[in-house]
Amino acid sequence: MDPFLVTRNPMGILAVRLHYRADPDKDPLSADPEQAERAAAWLHAQRIAYPDPNDFEREFEINWQAGHGHRVFPQFSESYHVRPVRLLTRKVVYRAWDFGFHAPVCLFAQVDPEGRLVLGHEIVGSQQTTRDFAQAVIRRSGEWFPNHAAGFEDCCDPAGQQIKSMESERNERRDTEILAGLGIHATYEYGWSRKDGRTLVHQCLALRADSTPALIVDGTTCPTLTQAFLGRYVFPETKDGRVKDEPDDDTHPWADVMAALRYLVTHTYRKLGLIRFSPASTFMLPKPAPTYQGYGTPRRG
Repeated sequence: MDPFLVTRNPMGILAVRLHYRADPDKDPLSADPEQAERAAAWLHAQRIAYPDPNDFEREFEINWQAGHGHRVFPQFSESYHVRPVRLLTRKVVYRAWDFGFHAPVCLFAQVDPEGRLVLGHEIVGSQQTTRDFAQAVIRRSGEWFPNHAAGFEDCCDPAGQQIKSMESERNERRDTEILAGLGIHATYEYGWSRKDGRTLVHQCLALRADSTPALIVDGTTCPTLTQAFLGRYVFPETKDGRVKDEPDDDTHPWADVMAALRYLVTHTYRKLGLIRFSPASTFMLPKPAPTYQGYGTPRRG
């Protein structure tokens, strides 16, 4: 987002948004490497002075979305992860779908030439059937990407992500069948848990050797996803002050855009060079030979 932004709100009041990056000496994205390094050191010193990361987000990042609870992805920062994105016309556009009547979501993204996942558009519906929402996505896809020869690649909720009733399983099949009837063949991969997907997102947010993250969001065209990262998608606190292990997935539409993002990273993680950490992978490790103690009973370690 532009560090110095002047707008006029619907009431006719002139509003000025002044971010610390407007000062070249405090801009970690400066084209001057030495200046960028000094700015990064200054920003780190300011960050550690705030025990509560939500306070830092409000005071320094002008993040009005930072609320109660613990951010699921606290390393996400407007300074590093939010910038204008232009999706290329000659590369495949990935569309990640999250179904649901209350807040269906479709994210549009690409893997850029530097191997980063860039999110250029989002569509968030409200009170829509899968068919109506899919038709809206088709119309918008044609407007944003006319004559897009590279085409689209669609992904959705991996089957077996969580225990579901038979009725919900049938509903999920109907959603993908509705898309197929409209010429959209969304794919998914078995065996991913929500935690697996979040782990991949954490990897994307880490800075690489070139000091850029592997995930970039256009804050103007993906406002809901940006808000979710900055504080609307949280681990809720219990009444006794403990933090729950799972995020609050009832916060629509922010939980829905994050679900679509999980499906997207699980679909593209190989292209992004990410590593999948899963307990299932340990099944392939050689097991140590047991030691025996009398009558062939394995000795406890």
